[in-house]
Amino acid sequence: MSDVIALRPFYLTQNVGHGEARRKSLSECRYQLVALMDADDICCYDRFEKQLNCFMKDSSLSIVGGQITEFVGESNNVTGMRVVPEKHNEIAKYMKKRCPMNQVTAMFKKEEVEKAGGYIDWYCEEDYYLWIRMMEHGCSFANVPDVLVNVRTGEAMAGRRGGWKYFFSEAKLQQYMLKKRIISPIRYLYNVAIRFGGEVVLNDKMRQKLFSLVREKADSDMKEYSIVGKTETKNFSERDNAAYPPFSVSMCVYGGDDAEWFDVALESVINQTVRPSEIVLVVDGPIPQTIQDVIHKYENICERKEL
Repeated sequence: MSDVIALRPFYLTQNVGHGEARRKSLSECRYQLVALMDADDICCYDRFEKQLNCFMKDSSLSIVGGQITEFVGESNNVTGMRVVPEKHNEIAKYMKKRCPMNQVTAMFKKEEVEKAGGYIDWYCEEDYYLWIRMMEHGCSFANVPDVLVNVRTGEAMAGRRGGWKYFFSEAKLQQYMLKKRIISPIRYLYNVAIRFGGEVVLNDKMRQKLFSLVREKADSDMKEYSIVGKTETKNFSERDNAAYPPFSVSMCVYGGDDAEWFDVALESVINQTVRPSEIVLVVDGPIPQTIQDVIHKYENICERKEL
């Protein structure tokens, strides 16, 4: 695998939404393995190496994710961890009650996602809906026990994960699982009731507090590890990248994203022990000059290949 990264931006004239932007990005990826990344989070420096090792060890795997830490404000202000199960059978069981993968950590085989129908718009639930369909199509899941991404949270995120629109979207997804006999009627009623309480009854501040209560505590070593991608500049040029398969990173950026956070996210993607062969960036609608400047910065850092 080459140590040179191609940054390949694709510009959409109008905002098409998360599901369609992801679909566009995935369609442009040139490699079989694709890692997802958001425009405001921070990859741990050995994220891709750990995931590639899993695929190289077990060729039957369709998707590999991992754990996340969450922070508010500064990246060292880690408030907790979202822990998901590691083994396929545990993931299938966990899926019946909540999303079993931390989407921002996912690396998968492109063809496995496509055979399940790819990303399809489903308000704030495109990822959960995709994982369910992949499971229905017999895909093999795994999560590593390690933290792979430090995720930005706060009251704004809590606000996006509440309200009637969000609740109806989640309830509809539970209906899908009930219809497909993935969950029982009792599990369906329980899941919907829990979501009604957390997403409709609670206000944003109370919901943010609830998130912090249900997250596991991150010890001091894990807190430090999760912010390495931002706080240190490392040189991994001596790593034998040729020993690993090439892969793409799929990212989307929107006009409302923060340019400074986007800069840090891109830095963490290229500052890896094993670097991607390309970053496919879908610019979903009009963006301010500050975000365009970040794109130009990384076009200069990366090798710009002809599209």
